[in-house]
Amino acid sequence: MKTLKQLIVIGLFGAMIVGGISVMGLYNPAKKKLIGTWDVSFEMTQTDLRQMGVTNNPIVAATAQTLVNTIQAKMQVEFREDDTARLGVTTFGFLAEDQGTWKVTGKEDDQVTIEIKFDDEESPKQWTVRFLDENSFQMASPKDSRFPVGQMVVFRRAVAEPSS
Repeated sequence: MKTLKQLIVIGLFGAMIVGGISVMGLYNPAKKKLIGTWDVSFEMTQTDLRQMGVTNNPIVAATAQTLVNTIQAKMQVEFREDDTARLGVTTFGFLAEDQGTWKVTGKEDDQVTIEIKFDDEESPKQWTVRFLDENSFQMASPKDSRFPVGQMVVFRRAVAEPSS
C-alpha cells in the first residue's frame, strides 16, 4: 500500500512538472518545427505567380522570372533554438544579412504567428506562417515590414551541402 501511495505521489509530481514545462513554453512543438535553415525559391512558374495573385499574363510572368534569374536572387532564413534568427539575401552574388530574435506568439491549426525583431528595428513585427508539410511553409511579410513582399512566399528546409 505504501508503494502505491509513493507511485501516485511521484506520478502527480511528474504530471505537474510536465504541465509546468508546457505552460512555461519550454516545450513548443511549433517552435521545434521551425528551428533550422530555410531557403526561399524564386523559381516561379506562371501558375505559381497566378496562384499568388501576381499576374495572369504569361508575358509578365516570363519577364519577372527572367529578371529574378538575372539578379541571381536568393533568400535564406535561419531560426535557431536560442531564439535568434538570421536572414540572408543574395543578389548579383552579394550577401546582405540581418540578425535578430524570434519567438512563437500563437498557433492555430497549421498556422503559427511568430514575432521577429531584427537588431536595427525598434519594435518586433508579427509574421504568419502556414505549414505546407514538415519541410515547407508559406509566409507573407507584415505590411510595415522593410521586406514588403505582399504575397505568400514558400520556404523549404535547406538541404545540407554534401562534403567534398
